Amino acid sequence: MAPYLDILGADDSAALAQRIEQGDRAAESELVRLYCDCVFAMALLRTHDRDAARELMDDVMMAVITALRHGAVRNGRRLGGFVHGTTVNIIKGYFRSRGRRPRTISLNSDLSIEDPTDDYERMDRRLVALEALALLDERDRQILHLSLIVGMKPGEIATKLQMSPALVRQRKCRALRTITLLVSDGSSGYKARRMLRR
Repeated sequence: MAPYLDILGADDSAALAQRIEQGDRAAESELVRLYCDCVFAMALLRTHDRDAARELMDDVMMAVITALRHGAVRNGRRLGGFVHGTTVNIIKGYFRSRGRRPRTISLNSDLSIEDPTDDYERMDRRLVALEALALLDERDRQILHLSLIVGMKPGEIATKLQMSPALVRQRKCRALRTITLLVSDGSSGYKARRMLRR
């Protein structure tokens, strides 16, 4: 079961979707503020490319807002599910388009040279990711694991961990923002710790 980006409750989601359909530009900005970090984190985890993740995030938010403006979202109460589904579809489209690109073929394997900076960049991303995870407490790591790996919804996680669904959504979003802050911008651990204390 795919995890939804359940940042808002059902009633608040429906109200936000209705405001956007009615042309409320402030509601559109609110939608972007609420979901952009989580969408970016999903794209970054799949692509491992910060520039691509930012472009995908923009594409997702524009697609969601356009659908809401035209009343194409059938159930505004499940806005998080719609954002999640749109994100998954756009990321899949990104990889499909990359798969259709012509491949370059090396005519002489002896001439192929590996760039050592690639290894350093991969190592750096791994270290940054480990640093980000280390900043999270055990409960936040559990929430991310159950949501992103196991695929449980906030209500199911809340029951398992004996928490309220609202608190699960809040902690999940905060944890994703912390990881995104570190991985995408190379921010210091101090800045991320300040976010965790909010």
